[in-house]
Amino acid sequence: MKKSIMDAHEGLRRFFLKQNLHDYDKQLKGTENKKEIRTLLIHQDKVLDTKTSLYRPNSKNGDPRVWVYNLKKFASSGDLIALCVFEDSLIAINCTRTDLRTLFDESNRLFCQWFPIKSKDISEDARELLEMLSDISARQFIPTMRRGDTGVGFTLESLLGIEANSSKAPDFRGIELKTSRARKQTNKQTTVFSQVPNWSMSNLKGSKDILDKHGRFNPQKERRQLFHEISCIKPNSYGLQLALQDNNDTLAQIYVPDPLNQNKKEKDVIWMMDKLVERVEEKHKETMWIAAETKGKGASEEFWYKSVTHTTGTDSAVLPILLESGAMTVHYLIRETPTGGAKDQGYLFKLAAKHLPTLFANITHYDLYP
Repeated sequence: MKKSIMDAHEGLRRFFLKQNLHDYDKQLKGTENKKEIRTLLIHQDKVLDTKTSLYRPNSKNGDPRVWVYNLKKFASSGDLIALCVFEDSLIAINCTRTDLRTLFDESNRLFCQWFPIKSKDISEDARELLEMLSDISARQFIPTMRRGDTGVGFTLESLLGIEANSSKAPDFRGIELKTSRARKQTNKQTTVFSQVPNWSMSNLKGSKDILDKHGRFNPQKERRQLFHEISCIKPNSYGLQLALQDNNDTLAQIYVPDPLNQNKKEKDVIWMMDKLVERVEEKHKETMWIAAETKGKGASEEFWYKSVTHTTGTDSAVLPILLESGAMTVHYLIRETPTGGAKDQGYLFKLAAKHLPTLFANITHYDLYP
């Protein structure tokens, strides 16, 4: 606090790079190679025109640093500081000591200058898709075209004329469709994306290795299987837990054999954070999250597609935060095949609907049928 110097953590570095502000990886060590950025420091109703220094010291392996000049005059230990990029400048806001509702009110001239309100116009493809979804919604309850969990999505895509396929590409002219049964529980999770671990960096080299180590026999199914949710918060009943490592550059699934001895851990598999971010950005440039009311069960289930949440743009810097907080979890769906092998249904990264606004830059809700 005396020097106003902070670590430029992985999320901040990724944010600066995405905004074309600064690339620490290309920066040489030493203060002579520092980059100074004009900065507006906001504290309560005061605005100070200052600078921020971005540099890598000669010591400590050149760990990236960010130094907001005069910050110590405007902040105390424990305060939350938000850094925003505007053109080629930074805006540093002391969120703890500033009335954010007043600051971000649309009548505030500074707000309009720093954060221009983007047009809410949607693309022609999105508009056409919304019209098609409205027509489907007007039919109210529609019988499922496939029994089981996937029926709600398969039925809608069939009505839209989209053929079922295993491609990772978006479903409708570049727009991803995510369809789910509407539920009252706001903590009910939905699959955001799927990504296999980096087997070359992992101790376990495939789904069969994971099943052999952690799977349990299901007498009803007469097979070994591993259907479990894993989070960063604590080990699950199988002793499996997620852990952010290497300054958030990697996500590991670890095994804690003894819950009373947290120091004894085994690292099973690894995901590279860059790959997870790439997957989110690839999957959800533009997405329609459709919710359907249901009635009946099994082959007699029916769907009424009633609402859409339209998202565009991802804030990939928050992905490690969502994982670390337990808001996003990983789901193993691995089962033994009749020949003794292993089949997985993907390594699913899931998130509760209430957290979607955190992950996406723009989000709009539409009711399809009054």
